Amino acid sequence: MPQGAPDVPDKGPLFMRVTGVLTAIAFILVVHRLLWKVYRGTAISADDVIIQVSMAIQIVNTVMGDLACHYAFGRHRADIVRSGGNIVLALKYFWLFQILYKAVLCLNKLSFLAFYLRIFPTRLFRIICWVTIGIVISSTFGFVLATIFQCIPVQASWQKHLPKKCINNASFRWSWAGYNTAMDIWVCVLPLPVLAQLHLDRIRKIGVMLVFCMGLFVCVTSIIRMWAMEASTTTQDPTWGSFDALLWSAIEASTGIICACLPFLKHSAQRLVPTWFVSLSNGSRKSRSRATRTRTGRSYRMSRLESQEGTQLGQGWRVERHEPDADSESVGSQGAIAKGQIILTTDIAMHSEPASR
Repeated sequence: MPQGAPDVPDKGPLFMRVTGVLTAIAFILVVHRLLWKVYRGTAISADDVIIQVSMAIQIVNTVMGDLACHYAFGRHRADIVRSGGNIVLALKYFWLFQILYKAVLCLNKLSFLAFYLRIFPTRLFRIICWVTIGIVISSTFGFVLATIFQCIPVQASWQKHLPKKCINNASFRWSWAGYNTAMDIWVCVLPLPVLAQLHLDRIRKIGVMLVFCMGLFVCVTSIIRMWAMEASTTTQDPTWGSFDALLWSAIEASTGIICACLPFLKHSAQRLVPTWFVSLSNGSRKSRSRATRTRTGRSYRMSRLESQEGTQLGQGWRVERHEPDADSESVGSQGAIAKGQIILTTDIAMHSEPASR
């Protein structure tokens, strides 16, 4: 075990603290997301399973990063031996970190896309989602293979003294960073055109769009990582110069999981501060009611969707078509539903929209 020298600059403990806190937050949010669905009796969906797998891999990946810092990363190469480090072990754990890191980012994107498929019924939008899923999976698979075989033989990635053939490390890492940032932005903005067409008042529409834009935090960390990678690809002291890129890679992975789970905190927040949500909902209803009367002369109000037994249904979203003679009160409606309307329901609200012809 390496014994740290007091006079050796070492940023490794910073990595362990930051990643430990973020991984713990991500784990708590994933557990909360799962327990909330179990408590509500809602079925576990594909996006829930994907984010759980991502969390499990991220825990292992955090350990890999910690071990890389434990043995060398965060210290100057000249200080590694005298501080009890091991450059070979550090590079081996760093190699494993790069592979798992890419897998986590892929699963985070797939979780968002699976969530979109679950709540948006539009055929064109779903086709775009499936195409994006294909691109994410195939591209990540290619980058992971390239990471594994970045040097031939493979062990030359951490045993630098071996005769080897390696890819251009700087070009490869920049291509991954560019692809990953572009895909993060694409996945984040993908649902916005659909959300912009919802028949909601301005305040509520902005709120819904902000919920779906939480993935922008991942884009921010991805861009910061690209800034940190500049030093990583040009340094002659890899264990020191690559530290910031390593740190921001771990931050980006955990942030993706956190952003995927943040919307599910709304349910707990509603129970903790219900008066705030009621005030916001009432103000939003009044605003939308006035706008609706102006356009159609008829007002449609929002309410909790309930079954005929009066129990609130799960937190899934769905689209329902109501016939003109349907008993709107039986599903929690507080007003008449016009003929040929589409009812878009969420876990807390029901919206009426014109049916497509």
